[in-house]
Amino acid sequence: MAKSTQQGQASRLPSTRESRPALVALAIILIVGGALGSAWLAIQSGDRAFYVQVKNEVAQGATISSDDLTRVSLPEDYANGVPSSQSDSIVGQAATTRLLPGTVLTRQMVSKKSGIAANQTQLTIPVDASPFVEGLQPGAQMALAVGGENGRRAIYAELVSVGKAEDGGLGSAGSEVPIIVSIDLSCLSVVAQGIEDNAVTAALTGESDVPKTCGT
Repeated sequence: MAKSTQQGQASRLPSTRESRPALVALAIILIVGGALGSAWLAIQSGDRAFYVQVKNEVAQGATISSDDLTRVSLPEDYANGVPSSQSDSIVGQAATTRLLPGTVLTRQMVSKKSGIAANQTQLTIPVDASPFVEGLQPGAQMALAVGGENGRRAIYAELVSVGKAEDGGLGSAGSEVPIIVSIDLSCLSVVAQGIEDNAVTAALTGESDVPKTCGT
């Protein structure tokens, strides 16, 4: 009789309480696995598009060739990128800054000006952000007021491109926009020192009455 009781005990099914932890663990595995699978499918099926990417390094002012460009797949709403279908419009333009391999190209990185003219150089100058600055077009004639009140001088410059606002966007307190200008090579040291001293103010102007070169 004792033997029969032991056999009955050995063959009984697990109680609901004993099987509950196993069922909970299985449910968690299924939920987590389903979530991971859904995320993977979302990534794979998300709207994506091809944008222009820099393949070979391009020096500032150098002309961009088709061999310097490739394409990269990014989310369709990627901001500021140049669609790969428009890569032909980039070829033949000049790099407004040094372009490194792997960089996703933006319109601010190129200019229709074909390289740097003889006796010219390009500099990046931070200016106060404003809708006016954002609306400036490449080729605009500008005057750079360089130096303090006791030694301020005006120097002619031509706008190459306007960058994107930093520190909160256009109009935000303390925000700045980098602009790239072309100046005569003889003015390089003067303007560079002014930039270092935070003593350069840019303004639109007519071509006359603004010295294009800097005498010694």
